[in-house]
Amino acid sequence: MDFFGLDIGSYKIKIVKLAKIGSQYRLLSLGNASSTSRGILSDIESDLTNLTTIIKKLHQETKVNTKNVVCSLPQDQVFTQVITLPKLSEDELNSALKWEAERYVPIPLSEVTLTHQIIGQINEGGKEKIEVLLAAAPNRLIDRILTVLKTAGFNPISLELEIMAVARSLIAPENPEVTMIIDLGAKATDIAVLEKGQIIFVRSIATAGEALTRAVANGLGLNINQAEAYKKAYGADPKKLEGKMMTSLMPIINVLVSEIEKIIQFFQLEKNKPINRVILSGGTASLLEISALLAKNLNVEIQIGDPFSQVLKDDLVKKIPAQDIPLYAIATGLSMKEIE
Repeated sequence: MDFFGLDIGSYKIKIVKLAKIGSQYRLLSLGNASSTSRGILSDIESDLTNLTTIIKKLHQETKVNTKNVVCSLPQDQVFTQVITLPKLSEDELNSALKWEAERYVPIPLSEVTLTHQIIGQINEGGKEKIEVLLAAAPNRLIDRILTVLKTAGFNPISLELEIMAVARSLIAPENPEVTMIIDLGAKATDIAVLEKGQIIFVRSIATAGEALTRAVANGLGLNINQAEAYKKAYGADPKKLEGKMMTSLMPIINVLVSEIEKIIQFFQLEKNKPINRVILSGGTASLLEISALLAKNLNVEIQIGDPFSQVLKDDLVKKIPAQDIPLYAIATGLSMKEIE
């Protein structure tokens, strides 16, 4: 089926359309545009109308020739949990997942749509069990996204968690390594651990680009717009502004480092699965020196993810500005989704 990937981010809307050629892909079109102030999370009709207009215009500018779309679900708005269950029939599994969801989802199940993915099998106490990634998306969020897409004249064929799309674009399915993905967005940092191409852990932390901007504003006495401009210009480079930028950012960096360390230690000590590979993605990943700063504090090697690693490096790919490449991880992963 012919379709394109649409990532409705907090600050940027991104479109990617790919064509599969054997085990690789060819980039057909891509583009991005600034979102509205509250984006898809707004309940105000005029905000959603403006958002629809922006998406339609971007679709026209990128010259995408299909209205079929796979769209992202904001990770920090979806409740996710990896759970372990005995091997069950499909009916038994669905029943068990509803019971598990009542334990983990903080709102009534009547207000969410449940979905799941079996991510692997384990042997626990001599018994074969399955590990399942359970996700619960608020119906209000789903309805809002579908309304925007249909109003724009699109045919939504699938909605997918952001982190699943990121994982698909950054890690080839045959990769056997235990790998951590840190997706630094605007409002949240999404973390996933993958093994053999499958997500085995996922968590969202409400500390990301916006928190870094506020830290710069407070540390340097700037307004938010000025702080955002300083953040983009100087990043976490200790040599800039006599080290004042890095000093301002460190309290937020330390929060991220602490949470990431806990996950790394959990997998090493509890799961006996050392995480030796960490990939950074998302718009905030292009911040100057952010990857080096995280690597130094975590004592692990960190690389900036390339969402076009499985895409043929033709002229269209080569024209993408280096600082924009991390932006497209979600939209690229959505466009790579297998649709029957």
